[in-house]
Amino acid sequence: MKSKLFSLCMAILLTAISMLSSSAVASSYATVTYYPKPTQDVLRNPYMGLAPSSRSNSIEQEHTLVHANITWRMLEPAKGEYDFEKVEDYIRFEEWGEKDVKFIIRLVLDDPDDEEADMEIPDWLYEELDGDGEWYENGHGKGFSPNYSNPELIMYHRKLIHALGERYKDDPRIAFIQLGSIGHWGEWHTNTSIPFPKLKISDQYVQPYLENFPDNMLLMRRPHPIAGKYRMGLYNDVFGNKEDTKSYISWIQEGYVSWLTKEKMPAMPDFWKYASSGGEFSPDESLSNYFKRPLISQVISQAKSTHISWVGPNTPGRFPKDSENQKYVDRFLNTIGYRFSLIKETHRETVKAGDDLSVSMDWQNQGVAPFYFPWILELSLADEDGNIVAHTKTDEDIRKWLPGRKYVKQDLEVPADLPEGDYTLSVAILDPSTGEPGIEFAMEGKRDDGRYTLGTVQVRE
Repeated sequence: MKSKLFSLCMAILLTAISMLSSSAVASSYATVTYYPKPTQDVLRNPYMGLAPSSRSNSIEQEHTLVHANITWRMLEPAKGEYDFEKVEDYIRFEEWGEKDVKFIIRLVLDDPDDEEADMEIPDWLYEELDGDGEWYENGHGKGFSPNYSNPELIMYHRKLIHALGERYKDDPRIAFIQLGSIGHWGEWHTNTSIPFPKLKISDQYVQPYLENFPDNMLLMRRPHPIAGKYRMGLYNDVFGNKEDTKSYISWIQEGYVSWLTKEKMPAMPDFWKYASSGGEFSPDESLSNYFKRPLISQVISQAKSTHISWVGPNTPGRFPKDSENQKYVDRFLNTIGYRFSLIKETHRETVKAGDDLSVSMDWQNQGVAPFYFPWILELSLADEDGNIVAHTKTDEDIRKWLPGRKYVKQDLEVPADLPEGDYTLSVAILDPSTGEPGIEFAMEGKRDDGRYTLGTVQVRE
């Protein structure tokens, strides 16, 4: 009996010793948890926000995008001769590029005018087509709509897009390309007696973009089979109009039958998860009214439903920052696109030089869309003087940071020769073209170099 009691006591004692030992080990790996303070500042971030016309002057609001409609008439005044210099001067390409503002471009073959019927294809092309098209005057305005089913037009359009691709496909100043090319304002609808082209024809206007801009993000006006197949973005040029945007959302969610060709078009409910959603404010309402109390909730609701990242060229870009509309403009800008903030970050209190520092981060995307480009999440250490002494480019795919929370765990490599001492952990998203931080976060702690400071860590040998 005594032997059994002794054995039981020994087992209890050993268990207690084991638990104490485990507790001691755990305490030697104490952690630091840091909670960044959030802000409500409007952020100046790439590939999102307002995209006023590149021709606009006196733009008061912050923006990283501009919008440019480019006509065929201006691009190719003589057959096979492309006047890129004139076009770039007209849209102020160099000027905006120097300000790190990127372009959304759209090719236009038909631009209705309220006063005078103009033609946006070159004279030489009009002659080659023997005038095949229609001079119109309708509710949209006056102008000339070419017959998009004409094989000569399709052939010359293919050559034009090839020339555009040779010039701009690798140009970092191009953010997005809207398709363009067909219909009034390049919006893929016409109001003429000439039948709108069916998919068999209209796809021939899309294919050259796919071939000549293989790495650029392309957007179409509405869901089409070819847009779904090639994972394109979409744009809504009647944003703000309640009924028209309701129809647009229905097209995305459920698909639709084209009122122009009677063909069934597919739903694209998840397009915004991999390609940008854009648009511009409908002219049916004054811009000022969109940013007043009666309409702002409707505008915000549409932004959330369409997952819109940018609007242009009809935008509140010229609104003075001290106007009564500014608080509503700020609310809108803090809703659209992506908006990253770090809720908390945890890492070990101490780390040995030469080891990896594991960093756990609880991120939140407060916006309505992800960021669509493979930029780099970086972790770094700064010494007491603020100098970056260690950094790691992680393999995190930030394109998967959809609206909501995202848990991320990554390691920071601590150099074996890093001296003992206290260091500050920092985080950033790097622009691959510059190697520098390129995205602002909705939180305090931004350094002069664009990185954001987090908790401290002790490096020991």
